[in-house]
Amino acid sequence: MVSLSNHVAISRLWIATCLLFFTLACATDPAPRAESTATVAAIPTTAAPPPTAAAIPAPTPLPTAAPTLMPTPVPTDTAAPTPTLAPSLTPEPTPTPNVPLVRIGDTVYVVDLALTPEERVQGLSGRPSLDADRAMLFVYERDGPLWFWMPDMHFPLDMVWIKADCTVAGVTADVPNPPLDTPRDQLPRYPASEPVRFVLEINAGQAETHAIIPGSPVEFAGTITGQWGC
Repeated sequence: MVSLSNHVAISRLWIATCLLFFTLACATDPAPRAESTATVAAIPTTAAPPPTAAAIPAPTPLPTAAPTLMPTPVPTDTAAPTPTLAPSLTPEPTPTPNVPLVRIGDTVYVVDLALTPEERVQGLSGRPSLDADRAMLFVYERDGPLWFWMPDMHFPLDMVWIKADCTVAGVTADVPNPPLDTPRDQLPRYPASEPVRFVLEINAGQAETHAIIPGSPVEFAGTITGQWGC
């Protein structure tokens, strides 16, 4: 245990020590503070303005190329254009067929001609058939009371009787072909109703189909154009 007197002595010693340190601290402190104050006073109070950024010069525009004008070519051919000729309105003549023709109304037949007595006797006898656009024309020197028969015929006929004035006198239609073994003296005869100059033999039924009637006009064409007055 420490006595009271020792305690008092220790306390006094501690106080003396603290006073000593305090005195030393006060003796050395003013000079540094004055230097510090002088240093602060040397710093200007107004802040310097920030440096101004230098302006960047605008780029120099590149020269624009002027358009080059191409010279207009001068045509070397100064000849006037050839005018186009308008098509002629005149119809070209229809070439005449190189065959004999008979026209009745709107129907035209290519005909075989029976001009001589031998050809007239033969007629269409012995032919197996007759095309739809084909016929036989019998031509006589003068008008007469003609009659026809059908020896050795293989198909039926229409007989068109034609006068010298080139009109139809009449039609004997659907004349049958007789049996081939029929004796000639037993063959039927088919007369015209009046004197005629021409006879046209066609397939049976065509006179009715093509409206061939008494008074129908008849015209010869092709290689027989204008012959015998028709």
